Amino acid sequence: DWNMPNMDGITLVRKVRESDKSLPIIMCTTEAEKSRVLEAVKAGVNNYILKPFTAESLSEKIKQTMAKVLSAAPAVK
Repeated sequence: DWNMPNMDGITLVRKVRESDKSLPIIMCTTEAEKSRVLEAVKAGVNNYILKPFTAESLSEKIKQTMAKVLSAAPAVK
């Protein structure tokens, strides 16, 4: 989320990306402004979902995200 105590979500994403480029990250937030979404994508989120969301919409975002991540992963031989 963008709005968290101690550290905002975008800072968290940047810190995670410093050490782990492959961990799937879905940002869940109320921030719907296009500039915020673009900033999150540039910081390294794999997907973005707006609150409030349903279990079904979250499940779909997770499926989409994992499909993208797995298709981008190098093949293991």
